Amino acid sequence: MSLLDTRFPAMTGGPRLWGFPPPQQVPQLRWLGADYSALLVRDLEQGLLRQDPGTHVIAVKCEGEPRLITVGVDAAGYIRAHDAAFPLEILLSDGGGRSWRLRGRWTYAGRDLGTVHARVSHYWELFTADRV
Repeated sequence: MSLLDTRFPAMTGGPRLWGFPPPQQVPQLRWLGADYSALLVRDLEQGLLRQDPGTHVIAVKCEGEPRLITVGVDAAGYIRAHDAAFPLEILLSDGGGRSWRLRGRWTYAGRDLGTVHARVSHYWELFTADRV
């Protein structure tokens, strides 16, 4: 069986997800909400759909542990800036019906966390894009 075997559709009807550590194993990601993987996939899908409205994400695999980087701590010792980078493999079909396997890194950057000015941005770094 391949790493992205999609013979068994996700129960929710959305993309099949795996490899993401359960939220309780990565409490450092609480700043992304209770279900960080659902947030990530929603943000990823929205970005892909902006580029090609016919895109359909079939599966998303987290290929390793997320890299968590503390970027800033305030004088009281509270983390106020944090990055979380996820190595991903994505299987999708584009608007023309062609299938693709993308590999890259999705990063969330949280700034001013725990304050009224908190903000979270994200970006994608594409490493490979292969027709499958």
